[in-house]
Amino acid sequence: MNEEKLIRYIKGEFFSDAEILEILHWIESAPENQKTYNHLKNLWVVTGFEYPDEVNVPDFNFPKTKSIFLQKTGLSTLLKYAAVFILAFSLGTASFYFMNSNQQKELANLYNTIDVPYGERSRITLYDGTRVWLNSGTKFRYPVVFSPQTRDVYMQGEAYFDVAKDSKHPFIVNAGQLKVEVLGTHFNVCAYTDDNEFSATLEEGSVNAVNTSSGKSMIIKPGEQVVVNREANNLKRQEVNTELFTSWKENLLKFEDAPFEDVIKKMERWYDVNISVDPAIDTKERYTMTIKTESLREMLQLVTRTTNMKYEINENNVVLKKP
Repeated sequence: MNEEKLIRYIKGEFFSDAEILEILHWIESAPENQKTYNHLKNLWVVTGFEYPDEVNVPDFNFPKTKSIFLQKTGLSTLLKYAAVFILAFSLGTASFYFMNSNQQKELANLYNTIDVPYGERSRITLYDGTRVWLNSGTKFRYPVVFSPQTRDVYMQGEAYFDVAKDSKHPFIVNAGQLKVEVLGTHFNVCAYTDDNEFSATLEEGSVNAVNTSSGKSMIIKPGEQVVVNREANNLKRQEVNTELFTSWKENLLKFEDAPFEDVIKKMERWYDVNISVDPAIDTKERYTMTIKTESLREMLQLVTRTTNMKYEINENNVVLKKP
């Protein structure tokens, strides 16, 4: 199968029924064909083919449900030849406008999931035009088709959103105990399951943040951050330098008077390592610095220049200790 033809198909360009059947039969005819198709589709989902093929694309969890579901929705018989995971990644944006509301509701129950490993970052453009940057160690889940009422997505980890404006369909980020509701704006959500605090940081527009446990909500404006303390079950608002919470999407880590324990946690996720710290080292010590393209070793050298400590690296394990 010609790769250019597969890319056109993935992008949702128009093909005749016979051509679509030819492509689907080719995909299903051999494991290596499925692997080629999945690689190209993953690359398009994450990058929009804006980067070279060498980009590191995370593994995807494809829905395994077979086409019996499609038969119940009344979609074209043509689609019965494909598994749902093929449908999930082959419908172009324009296709959604030709679905009736029942079909749209049914497909809204099927999800695509992206798992970004530690040490990696990714970007995806949803079919409504919303752009999403995904930080290290993030799991992001979004429906094959948004429901007729809302645009719900689900996440664990950290993501930056540039939400396409749609006043009739609110965009809702479900991040465990924190839920963020917007119509169209730029904001960051940090909700790692091993953190005690979840936060939403707003750069543009306005958002309504909800503590799903207590039901308390709060509207914030640009330059503000709302934080859910999971243990205290409270919701608070504070003014912040948004760059400190959003620069990661530009491959920058910025710290301003941050305790060393926070620096360590972000380093572990950023470099995909485990860091052990000597109890004699004060993890409350404050740091102000910017990390751009530094390797793990360069980063550690930078830290040890300002703090009386030394480091050892053994594969993915780092030990920090007093000299």
